[in-house]
Amino acid sequence: MDNEVAHKIKAKLAKETEEVIREVESLFDVRDFYFQKTGDWYALKFLPVLGYKPIWKYEPMVRYNLQLKLWESRIGTARFFTSGCPFFEFICELRGYTLPGTISADSVVLDAGPWNGISGMYFSTAARKGKVLFLEPDAESADYIAAEIKRNKFTNTELIQKALYVRDGEIGFQHRAGGASHIIADLGQNVVKTLSLSDLISEYAPEGIDFFKMDIEGVEASIADDLALYINDNPHSWAAIASYHKVNGIKSFVILEKFFSQYPDLVFKTAYPYHETTFVANVNNEEVAANIRKMTSFDVGWKAVQRALKQQVKG
Repeated sequence: MDNEVAHKIKAKLAKETEEVIREVESLFDVRDFYFQKTGDWYALKFLPVLGYKPIWKYEPMVRYNLQLKLWESRIGTARFFTSGCPFFEFICELRGYTLPGTISADSVVLDAGPWNGISGMYFSTAARKGKVLFLEPDAESADYIAAEIKRNKFTNTELIQKALYVRDGEIGFQHRAGGASHIIADLGQNVVKTLSLSDLISEYAPEGIDFFKMDIEGVEASIADDLALYINDNPHSWAAIASYHKVNGIKSFVILEKFFSQYPDLVFKTAYPYHETTFVANVNNEEVAANIRKMTSFDVGWKAVQRALKQQVKG
Protein backbone atom coordinates (compact mmCIF):
# COMPACT_ATOMS: atom_id res chain seq x y z
CA MET A 1 0.00 0.00 0.00
CA ASP A 2 1.57 3.30 -1.08
CA ASN A 3 1.63 6.38 1.18
CA GLU A 4 -1.11 8.23 -0.71
CA VAL A 5 -3.60 5.35 -0.41
CA ALA A 6 -2.72 4.85 3.26
CA HIS A 7 -3.23 8.57 3.88
CA LYS A 8 -6.67 8.50 2.24
CA ILE A 9 -7.73 5.46 4.26
CA LYS A 10 -6.60 7.09 7.52
CA ALA A 11 -8.41 10.32 6.64
CA LYS A 12 -11.61 8.41 5.89
CA LEU A 13 -11.26 6.46 9.11
CA ALA A 14 -10.69 9.66 11.11
CA LYS A 15 -13.83 11.20 9.60
CA GLU A 16 -15.92 8.12 10.40
CA THR A 17 -14.58 8.04 13.97
CA GLU A 18 -15.48 11.70 14.45
CA GLU A 19 -19.00 10.86 13.27
CA VAL A 20 -19.20 8.08 15.87
CA ILE A 21 -18.07 10.55 18.54
CA ARG A 22 -20.77 13.04 17.56
CA GLU A 23 -23.35 10.26 17.61
CA VAL A 24 -22.30 9.18 21.12
CA GLU A 25 -22.30 12.77 22.37
CA SER A 26 -25.83 13.26 21.05
CA LEU A 27 -27.06 10.52 23.40
CA PHE A 28 -26.31 12.68 26.44
CA ASP A 29 -28.32 15.83 27.16
CA VAL A 30 -25.61 16.98 29.54
CA ARG A 31 -21.99 15.92 29.13
CA ASP A 32 -19.15 16.02 31.65
CA PHE A 33 -16.75 14.36 29.22
CA TYR A 34 -14.91 15.24 26.04
CA PHE A 35 -12.66 13.54 23.50
CA GLN A 36 -9.07 14.62 22.98
CA LYS A 37 -7.28 13.44 19.83
CA THR A 38 -3.59 12.57 19.94
CA GLY A 39 -2.33 11.01 16.73
CA ASP A 40 -4.53 7.97 16.01
CA TRP A 41 -5.79 7.81 19.59
CA TYR A 42 -8.86 9.41 21.12
CA ALA A 43 -8.62 9.99 24.86
CA LEU A 44 -11.75 10.28 26.97
CA LYS A 45 -11.40 13.10 29.48
CA PHE A 46 -13.81 13.84 32.31
CA LEU A 47 -14.79 16.99 34.18
CA PRO A 48 -16.24 17.16 37.73
CA VAL A 49 -19.33 19.05 36.51
CA LEU A 50 -21.76 16.45 37.85
CA GLY A 51 -19.59 15.44 40.77
CA TYR A 52 -18.43 12.20 39.17
CA LYS A 53 -14.69 12.44 38.91
CA PRO A 54 -13.54 8.81 39.26
CA ILE A 55 -11.53 8.06 42.38
CA TRP A 56 -8.82 6.39 40.28
CA LYS A 57 -7.37 7.80 37.06
CA TYR A 58 -9.83 6.66 34.42
CA GLU A 59 -8.91 8.03 31.00
CA PRO A 60 -9.53 5.43 28.29
CA MET A 61 -7.50 5.73 25.10
CA VAL A 62 -9.22 4.30 22.02
CA ARG A 63 -8.32 3.99 18.35
CA TYR A 64 -9.33 1.92 15.36
CA ASN A 65 -6.56 -0.54 14.52
CA LEU A 66 -6.52 -0.54 10.74
CA GLN A 67 -4.38 -3.65 10.43
CA LEU A 68 -6.54 -5.80 12.72
CA LYS A 69 -9.80 -4.04 11.81
CA LEU A 70 -10.65 -3.86 15.52
CA TRP A 71 -11.07 -1.15 18.13
CA GLU A 72 -8.00 -1.03 20.37
CA SER A 73 -8.34 0.30 23.92
CA ARG A 74 -5.90 1.22 26.66
CA ILE A 75 -6.93 2.00 30.22
CA GLY A 76 -3.84 2.43 32.35
CA THR A 77 -1.76 -0.69 31.72
CA ALA A 78 -4.78 -2.65 30.42
CA ARG A 79 -4.88 -3.13 26.64
CA PHE A 80 -7.50 -5.06 24.69
CA PHE A 81 -9.45 -5.25 21.42
CA THR A 82 -13.16 -5.21 20.66
CA SER A 83 -15.06 -5.57 17.42
CA GLY A 84 -17.52 -2.86 18.49
CA CYS A 85 -16.66 0.76 19.25
CA PRO A 86 -16.45 1.08 23.07
CA PHE A 87 -16.99 4.86 23.40
CA PHE A 88 -20.53 4.65 24.80
CA GLU A 89 -19.81 1.78 27.20
CA PHE A 90 -16.69 3.51 28.55
CA ILE A 91 -18.71 6.62 29.38
CA CYS A 92 -22.04 5.23 30.44
CA GLU A 93 -21.18 1.88 31.98
CA LEU A 94 -17.56 1.06 32.84
CA ARG A 95 -16.87 4.50 34.25
CA GLY A 96 -19.94 4.20 36.45
CA TYR A 97 -19.22 0.67 37.64
CA THR A 98 -15.69 1.58 38.75
CA LEU A 99 -16.33 4.99 40.33
CA PRO A 100 -15.34 3.92 43.86
CA GLY A 101 -12.45 1.67 42.85
CA THR A 102 -10.93 -0.50 40.19
CA ILE A 103 -9.78 -4.04 39.58
CA SER A 104 -6.47 -5.37 40.91
CA ALA A 105 -4.28 -7.88 39.10
CA ASP A 106 -5.39 -10.81 41.26
CA SER A 107 -9.12 -9.93 41.50
CA VAL A 108 -11.87 -12.49 40.97
CA VAL A 109 -14.70 -10.73 39.12
CA LEU A 110 -18.26 -11.73 38.29
CA ASP A 111 -19.67 -9.91 35.27
CA ALA A 112 -23.35 -10.86 35.36
CA GLY A 113 -25.21 -9.57 32.33
CA PRO A 114 -22.20 -8.55 30.22
CA TRP A 115 -24.17 -8.12 26.95
CA ASN A 116 -21.41 -7.12 24.47
CA GLY A 117 -18.65 -7.80 27.00
CA ILE A 118 -16.84 -4.46 26.66
CA SER A 119 -16.65 -3.82 30.41
CA GLY A 120 -15.66 -7.44 30.91
CA MET A 121 -12.82 -7.10 28.42
CA TYR A 122 -11.34 -4.45 30.69
CA PHE A 123 -11.89 -6.63 33.78
CA SER A 124 -10.17 -9.54 32.03
CA THR A 125 -7.14 -7.46 31.16
CA ALA A 126 -6.88 -5.74 34.54
CA ALA A 127 -7.27 -9.00 36.50
CA ARG A 128 -4.49 -10.69 34.55
CA LYS A 129 -3.53 -12.92 37.52
CA GLY A 130 -7.11 -13.39 38.67
CA LYS A 131 -10.29 -14.63 37.08
CA VAL A 132 -13.32 -13.14 35.33
CA LEU A 133 -16.62 -15.02 35.12
CA PHE A 134 -18.97 -13.92 32.34
CA LEU A 135 -22.49 -14.98 33.25
CA GLU A 136 -24.65 -14.55 30.14
CA PRO A 137 -27.77 -16.62 29.41
CA ASP A 138 -28.54 -14.96 26.06
CA ALA A 139 -27.14 -17.24 23.32
CA GLU A 140 -26.46 -14.41 20.88
CA SER A 141 -24.54 -12.37 23.45
CA ALA A 142 -22.69 -15.44 24.71
CA ASP A 143 -21.47 -16.28 21.20
CA TYR A 144 -20.35 -12.69 20.70
CA ILE A 145 -18.45 -12.61 24.01
CA ALA A 146 -16.83 -15.98 23.26
CA ALA A 147 -15.44 -14.53 20.02
CA GLU A 148 -14.13 -11.45 21.86
CA ILE A 149 -12.43 -13.62 24.49
CA LYS A 150 -10.79 -15.71 21.77
CA ARG A 151 -9.73 -12.61 19.86
CA ASN A 152 -7.94 -11.26 22.93
CA LYS A 153 -6.47 -14.67 23.82
CA PHE A 154 -7.68 -14.37 27.41
CA THR A 155 -6.83 -17.39 29.56
CA ASN A 156 -8.29 -16.04 32.83
CA THR A 157 -11.95 -16.00 31.78
CA GLU A 158 -14.85 -18.41 31.93
CA LEU A 159 -18.10 -17.95 30.04
CA ILE A 160 -21.12 -19.46 31.79
CA GLN A 161 -24.31 -19.55 29.72
CA LYS A 162 -26.72 -19.39 32.65
CA ALA A 163 -28.81 -16.77 34.42
CA LEU A 164 -28.34 -15.61 37.99
CA TYR A 165 -31.50 -16.30 39.97
CA VAL A 166 -32.78 -17.24 43.43
CA ARG A 167 -32.37 -20.95 42.75
CA ASP A 168 -30.79 -23.48 40.41
CA GLY A 169 -32.99 -24.86 37.66
CA GLU A 170 -34.60 -23.52 34.51
CA ILE A 171 -36.67 -20.46 33.68
CA GLY A 172 -38.26 -18.81 30.66
CA PHE A 173 -36.18 -16.28 28.77
CA GLN A 174 -36.97 -13.54 26.28
CA HIS A 175 -34.33 -12.35 23.83
CA ARG A 176 -34.24 -8.62 23.11
CA ALA A 177 -31.73 -6.58 21.17
CA GLY A 178 -29.46 -4.02 22.84
CA GLY A 179 -28.75 -5.98 25.99
CA ALA A 180 -32.35 -6.01 27.26
CA SER A 181 -32.89 -9.79 27.20
CA HIS A 182 -34.46 -11.00 30.44
CA ILE A 183 -35.96 -13.94 32.25
CA ILE A 184 -39.75 -14.45 32.32
CA ALA A 185 -42.02 -16.57 34.49
CA ASP A 186 -43.54 -18.53 31.59
CA LEU A 187 -41.23 -21.34 30.53
CA GLY A 188 -42.56 -21.31 26.97
CA GLN A 189 -40.22 -22.43 24.19
CA ASN A 190 -37.09 -20.51 25.19
CA VAL A 191 -35.67 -21.80 28.46
CA VAL A 192 -32.33 -21.06 30.10
CA LYS A 193 -30.56 -22.64 33.04
CA THR A 194 -30.27 -20.70 36.27
CA LEU A 195 -27.78 -20.55 39.12
CA SER A 196 -28.19 -19.26 42.66
CA LEU A 197 -25.46 -16.96 43.93
CA SER A 198 -24.20 -19.47 46.49
CA ASP A 199 -24.01 -22.32 43.97
CA LEU A 200 -22.35 -20.07 41.40
CA ILE A 201 -19.62 -19.22 43.88
CA SER A 202 -19.13 -22.77 45.18
CA GLU A 203 -18.92 -24.21 41.66
CA TYR A 204 -17.04 -21.53 39.74
CA ALA A 205 -15.27 -19.35 42.32
CA PRO A 206 -14.64 -21.34 45.52
CA GLU A 207 -11.82 -18.91 46.32
CA GLY A 208 -14.44 -16.14 46.58
CA ILE A 209 -15.47 -13.15 44.48
CA ASP A 210 -13.88 -9.74 45.00
CA PHE A 211 -16.04 -7.65 42.69
CA PHE A 212 -19.59 -8.15 41.44
CA LYS A 213 -20.73 -6.18 38.39
CA MET A 214 -24.40 -6.80 37.65
CA ASP A 215 -26.81 -5.62 34.98
CA ILE A 216 -29.47 -8.33 35.10
CA GLU A 217 -32.70 -6.58 34.18
CA GLY A 218 -34.41 -6.55 37.57
CA VAL A 219 -33.29 -9.92 38.95
CA GLU A 220 -30.95 -7.96 41.24
CA ALA A 221 -33.99 -7.29 43.45
CA SER A 222 -34.57 -11.04 43.90
CA ILE A 223 -31.01 -11.81 44.95
CA ALA A 224 -30.41 -8.63 46.98
CA ASP A 225 -30.41 -10.41 50.34
CA ASP A 226 -28.09 -13.19 49.09
CA LEU A 227 -25.64 -10.58 47.82
CA ALA A 228 -25.88 -8.52 51.01
CA LEU A 229 -25.19 -11.59 53.14
CA TYR A 230 -22.17 -12.56 51.03
CA ILE A 231 -20.56 -9.11 51.15
CA ASN A 232 -21.35 -8.85 54.87
CA ASP A 233 -19.46 -12.11 55.44
CA ASN A 234 -16.61 -11.34 53.00
CA PRO A 235 -15.10 -7.97 53.95
CA HIS A 236 -13.01 -7.54 50.81
CA SER A 237 -15.93 -7.96 48.40
CA TRP A 238 -17.93 -5.12 46.86
CA ALA A 239 -20.50 -4.71 44.11
CA ALA A 240 -21.75 -2.31 41.45
CA ILE A 241 -25.31 -3.10 40.41
CA ALA A 242 -27.28 -1.45 37.59
CA SER A 243 -30.41 -0.48 39.50
CA TYR A 244 -32.56 1.55 37.11
CA HIS A 245 -34.77 -1.44 36.24
CA LYS A 246 -38.34 -1.44 37.51
CA VAL A 247 -39.71 -4.36 39.54
CA ASN A 248 -43.48 -4.19 40.03
CA GLY A 249 -43.33 -0.49 39.23
CA ILE A 250 -40.52 0.24 41.72
CA LYS A 251 -36.93 0.99 40.73
CA SER A 252 -34.72 -1.81 41.93
CA PHE A 253 -32.36 0.51 43.83
CA VAL A 254 -35.15 1.04 46.38
CA ILE A 255 -35.34 -2.71 46.97
CA LEU A 256 -31.57 -3.13 47.05
CA GLU A 257 -31.09 -0.35 49.59
CA LYS A 258 -33.85 -1.78 51.78
CA PHE A 259 -32.03 -5.11 52.03
CA PHE A 260 -28.59 -3.54 52.43
CA SER A 261 -29.80 -1.33 55.28
CA GLN A 262 -30.51 -4.45 57.36
CA TYR A 263 -26.76 -5.15 57.59
CA PRO A 264 -24.94 -2.58 59.77
CA ASP A 265 -21.55 -3.56 58.31
CA LEU A 266 -22.55 -2.58 54.75
CA VAL A 267 -21.92 0.81 53.18
CA PHE A 268 -24.04 1.59 50.12
CA LYS A 269 -25.14 4.39 47.84
CA THR A 270 -26.95 4.80 44.52
CA ALA A 271 -25.18 7.10 42.07
CA TYR A 272 -24.44 8.11 38.48
CA PRO A 273 -27.28 9.64 36.40
CA TYR A 274 -25.83 8.30 33.13
CA HIS A 275 -26.40 4.72 34.27
CA GLU A 276 -28.05 4.49 37.69
CA THR A 277 -25.95 2.13 39.79
CA THR A 278 -26.06 0.99 43.40
CA PHE A 279 -22.72 0.35 45.09
CA VAL A 280 -22.25 -1.73 48.24
CA ALA A 281 -19.16 -2.71 50.23
CA ASN A 282 -18.30 -4.06 53.64
CA VAL A 283 -17.24 -1.36 56.10
CA ASN A 284 -13.95 -3.26 56.58
CA ASN A 285 -13.15 -2.76 52.89
CA GLU A 286 -11.94 0.63 54.01
CA GLU A 287 -10.83 2.15 50.71
CA VAL A 288 -13.93 1.29 48.68
CA ALA A 289 -16.29 2.02 51.60
CA ALA A 290 -14.72 5.46 52.07
CA ASN A 291 -15.02 6.17 48.36
CA ILE A 292 -18.69 5.16 48.34
CA ARG A 293 -19.37 7.48 51.29
CA LYS A 294 -17.87 10.51 49.55
CA MET A 295 -19.34 9.72 46.13
CA THR A 296 -21.95 12.12 44.77
CA SER A 297 -25.37 10.52 45.18
CA PHE A 298 -27.75 9.97 42.29
CA ASP A 299 -30.13 12.69 43.53
CA VAL A 300 -27.36 15.29 43.76
CA GLY A 301 -25.95 14.27 40.39
CA TRP A 302 -29.41 14.40 38.81
CA LYS A 303 -29.99 17.90 40.20
CA ALA A 304 -26.70 18.94 38.61
CA VAL A 305 -27.98 17.56 35.29
CA GLN A 306 -31.19 19.58 35.64
CA ARG A 307 -29.27 22.77 36.46
CA ALA A 308 -27.05 22.27 33.44
CA LEU A 309 -30.09 21.75 31.21
CA LYS A 310 -31.70 24.97 32.49
CA GLN A 311 -28.50 26.88 31.82
CA GLN A 312 -28.44 25.52 28.27
CA VAL A 313 -32.02 26.72 27.73
CA LYS A 314 -31.19 30.19 29.10
CA GLY A 315 -28.06 30.32 26.93
